[in-house]
Amino acid sequence: MGKIIGFSRLIIFLSLVLIYLGRYIVVSLFRGRELSRGLKLRTEFAKVLRYPLGVKTEITGKPIEQPAFYVGNHRSYYDPGVVAIDLMKVVVVARAEIRDWPLIGYAVDFTGIIFVQRSNQDSRKATREAMAKAIQDGYSVLIYPEGTTGDRPTTLTFNPGTFATAVKLGVPIVPIAIEYKYPQDAWVRKDESFFSHFVNKTFCKRVTPIKMRYGQPMFYEDVDEFKDKVRQWIDENVLEMQAEFGGVNWPSTV
Repeated sequence: MGKIIGFSRLIIFLSLVLIYLGRYIVVSLFRGRELSRGLKLRTEFAKVLRYPLGVKTEITGKPIEQPAFYVGNHRSYYDPGVVAIDLMKVVVVARAEIRDWPLIGYAVDFTGIIFVQRSNQDSRKATREAMAKAIQDGYSVLIYPEGTTGDRPTTLTFNPGTFATAVKLGVPIVPIAIEYKYPQDAWVRKDESFFSHFVNKTFCKRVTPIKMRYGQPMFYEDVDEFKDKVRQWIDENVLEMQAEFGGVNWPSTV
């Protein structure tokens, strides 16, 4: 029964992607390609999608008005979808492999994605420059400094690049903590495809409960202190949300 639910939701998800992507393409033929329109459609898509997928979100706190870096822990491909519910004017830093995903890679490209190949120094430099330009243009940036998804109780090691860029630009970081009730929602096995995980693990359940918290904006001149303070806030809040769920059986870090 679960696989039937999961497969049905996958069809709904892909159908909605086609509908929203088609709307954007048709309008763009007459008015040109506009990032603001893509971001608006992304937010609308995120709000609509949670209902047929059985996503139950509990979001605490709010984004700030000024451009900022939003930094969070990373569990799943669905993480940015939760952020998009409340935060529209933000571009997302994502790994370059997503660009090659059938249909989805093309769809996310019009919503201001900054693709990064973390193993390539030139790509990381270009990403930092793209983030700076987005901030200067009045947009915020969403990034996951772990560089990958994790299934540990707390965060993996943070890469320092985002914090150095924030210090250089004098821009605050708003920490985000996200947690899922069920460990299988974390997509950490890279030998398991997005489609298989979607159907067989995450959205085969009737309900997928997710909690997320926005913190207060933070800024420190010292990059290492900045990184450590943001990570500490995220870890503390992730552990609190796990307790609220009655305990989440993530693998031990030991």
